Amino acid sequence: MSDVHPTDHETLPAGAQNAPRAGVIELTFGIPDFGLLPAEALRRACELTLAQGRTDALPYGANAGPPELRSLVADRISRHEDRDSIADEVAITGGNSQALDQVLTRFTRSGDTVLVELPTYMLAMGIVRDHPLALEGVLTDADGIDLDALEATLGRLQAAGKRARLLYTMPTYHNPTGRCLSPARRRRLVQIATAHDLLIVEDDVYRELGYDGPAPNSLWSIAPAGTVIRLGSFAKTIAPGLRVGWLTATPGQIAHFAHAGVIESGGGVSHFSASVVAAYLGEERYDEHLAELRIEYRLRRDALAAALTEHLPPGSSFTVPGGGFFIWVTLPEGLTATDLLPLALQRGVSFLPAARSMLDGGDSALRLAFSFYPPDQLAEGARRLGGALTALSTAG
Repeated sequence: MSDVHPTDHETLPAGAQNAPRAGVIELTFGIPDFGLLPAEALRRACELTLAQGRTDALPYGANAGPPELRSLVADRISRHEDRDSIADEVAITGGNSQALDQVLTRFTRSGDTVLVELPTYMLAMGIVRDHPLALEGVLTDADGIDLDALEATLGRLQAAGKRARLLYTMPTYHNPTGRCLSPARRRRLVQIATAHDLLIVEDDVYRELGYDGPAPNSLWSIAPAGTVIRLGSFAKTIAPGLRVGWLTATPGQIAHFAHAGVIESGGGVSHFSASVVAAYLGEERYDEHLAELRIEYRLRRDALAAALTEHLPPGSSFTVPGGGFFIWVTLPEGLTATDLLPLALQRGVSFLPAARSMLDGGDSALRLAFSFYPPDQLAEGARRLGGALTALSTAG
């Protein structure tokens, strides 16, 4: 890569979030390899942001984020997605977690029901639980959220006098499964949401990390105005430590989001970091950087998939994802990921058990991340995992 290079993960500072344990290949870690992030380009962007005579990045920022970055994001959407966008449809956020928290605050009421896919992004459930909301799961299959199950859930809640206000979903390169919702299901999901006045919150964090071709159209791009609030982030592609993301919605929804009390108090969150991202995007090297990331992460995905094919025992299965950071492995019948994890750690490899992404404790699968390590370590991690799974199978 022209501006970045893989780095020894042992140089992570002590106490850093997701710091690896000694001797463990942490396939739990769904984060970028920080050695692939554009440190030198960000240094230049900081210098531009603080250039002599420029002070606009240092005071409190505009509620909806720096106008320059909002315009740059809208322009990227218009150029790369099948939908034109304007800056008034964009708000800059402190990343997807902060954005989800504020969307829940601003667009739900106490007692509303929030629906999530099962499995779902495990930390999103924690954010929902921080609010006085009911949480319900909707099952998925190999093609994503089961829309018949969704309609049945909506009907059951309505009959009980309850309101399903919001659905949190990740239809593109899903975390933890890596799946993509088909175009036909995307259209039907939007139709269901419109008919039931259900607000969809589309977590689209992996959209720009597709390895086998362009990502499908976002739900936001095909839905009637106001049906979908779409969350995006620069955490996976530029740097998670910047805490900068964005959302797309109607101008009215953007205004409602931007006039939250916590934003009114100090202006747009992560204002300085957002100004740095604007300077970085303004140099017009982001697409080149993305192309390099796609090449590297595709190599890592393929290396892990090949090693899993070699080392997993009979009865295991997985699907190679078209993008994102994760491979979802289904275990042989009768085995659980929670039982497997101690054996895997003894052999020096970690993973995320399915139970942590479920509401009902389903635990017949596990998530492996391929973003954090180079191909040789991913292959070794798969070998260790295969050994642990074979031992568990034999013991059973």
